[in-house]
Amino acid sequence: MKINKDLIGNIVVFLAERCKPLYQTKLLKLLYLIDEEATKRTGAPITWLSYNVWQFGPVSEDVYFSKLEGYNKLSEFVRFENVRDNSFIIKPITKFNDAEFSELDMEIINEVVEKYGSKTTQQLIDITHAKGSLWDETKKRANIQFSKNNKTSDVTLNFLNLIEDDGLKKTVYYAAMENVELASTLI
Repeated sequence: MKINKDLIGNIVVFLAERCKPLYQTKLLKLLYLIDEEATKRTGAPITWLSYNVWQFGPVSEDVYFSKLEGYNKLSEFVRFENVRDNSFIIKPITKFNDAEFSELDMEIINEVVEKYGSKTTQQLIDITHAKGSLWDETKKRANIQFSKNNKTSDVTLNFLNLIEDDGLKKTVYYAAMENVELASTLI
């Protein structure tokens, strides 16, 4: 998250301003759906967050654990307010800044908010868990079995699976990934 911290922080601020109240689980789903849509359309995700296959869907651990005291990697942008037992609302502490985003990025983000922003958390879980979704296919391929005691996995979703039949988008993905990796070595 180091390399895209300002970008991710600003997306979270944007979502918190437009999807009130924004609970943490809904935030996780919207971030994932933004990256999924961006990958399908352009060949590369916007945030480059890593999403694991958890029982309730794709989860970025960086964002998930930001609710814990001392672990908020987005503390310059938002706070996670505990409103009841382990239920957190995201509150922006700064204004949204679009300097990190292209016009296409903003178009994708706005479309995702328009399409999914008013959905309930359960509806978003149903969408990300749909039969044939990247989460569903990855869970099957890795033979992940969730239970009362096992709600997480360390299996990461691979966005390349969304574009495996599109050579041009795969080229875009690898070039963008190379840029992200190169930028991270410069920090």
